[in-house]
Amino acid sequence: MQIIQDIHFVKTSINLELGKIDAKLTEITLDINGMKKNNKHSAELNKSKIAKLELISNKCDRIESKYQVQYNEMEDHSTKNINDQLRILKNHVLTVVDNTNQFAINLARSDSERQTLKDEILAHVERINNSYEPNPHMPRHSTPLTKEKPSVKGILNAFLGESSISAKDIPKLEEWTTFSGEGEYNHIEFIRTIDMLQEDFNIPD
Repeated sequence: MQIIQDIHFVKTSINLELGKIDAKLTEITLDINGMKKNNKHSAELNKSKIAKLELISNKCDRIESKYQVQYNEMEDHSTKNINDQLRILKNHVLTVVDNTNQFAINLARSDSERQTLKDEILAHVERINNSYEPNPHMPRHSTPLTKEKPSVKGILNAFLGESSISAKDIPKLEEWTTFSGEGEYNHIEFIRTIDMLQEDFNIPD
């Protein structure tokens, strides 16, 4: 009888220990499952964070690329504007230099033409003066004669006096064709009248 009781006690004790072991195993299993679950959550969380970081990195790359393109465009545009302004300024300077050189050439030509005209006038005046100098081969008067240079009017009167045609045959001044200065070809008739008078009456210029 005692032996049966002892066996029952041992069996009960063993069952209690097995229950404790089962409870411990269940706790350990729950801990393991919790750790797995936590690890899975952590992995998903880390994966989400990594994805967000990649999105942020890609966005930063796009922003950097956009600003780099804009910077390059602005730099190219600024360089083009500077080059255009320099080209315009260079052309303006070349134009000013050309105009200055042309002005200097025209001024020198004008001075040369003015000097040539002056020399021609002086030579013409000298020829006129020499035409009224006494001829050295002609006999001189005992009393020097004062010879005045005749005027154009005097030459015309002397010519008309010696001409076979009387001055009264020449049309009066009021009968001449007048030159009003109006119109494009109004002067032609006036010039034609002068030419006819010179031809008909042998009037010198």
